[in-house]
Amino acid sequence: MFSRTMVKVGAGVGLAAALTLGSGMAAYAHECYNANRSDKGNQGASNSQAWYTIVVADEVSAGLDAEDAECVLDAYYGAGGPATFTIHVKGANGQDGTIGEANPVEGKSSDGKGIDHVFDAYGGIIFGAYEACGVEFG
Repeated sequence: MFSRTMVKVGAGVGLAAALTLGSGMAAYAHECYNANRSDKGNQGASNSQAWYTIVVADEVSAGLDAEDAECVLDAYYGAGGPATFTIHVKGANGQDGTIGEANPVEGKSSDGKGIDHVFDAYGGIIFGAYEACGVEFG
């Protein structure tokens, strides 16, 4: 149980750091999620050790004062960003620990079908929200 909690904490810290550090985008670009899984499916998946649901508002609010967080979240949601991501946090066998990294097809990691990468799909929205609010990364 302790190791599962630590994995979840690590995943949350990783996304929080990536959301607040512009230079972190490439470092966390391997965060895979199932783009076309339902909210109910994500809820079920987050009960496993392999998937963890990150609530974007919690992560943004943890790193900013209330006014900046509200601005960033308004810009982020206004641009179509989802409220949560259920990311894969447990290594996949035979794929260098990821489930979507080895696909050689350009654009496949952000097409909204199957396994996508958070920052390939939403990086522009995430960092654009910070920029629109004049909040610096880092």
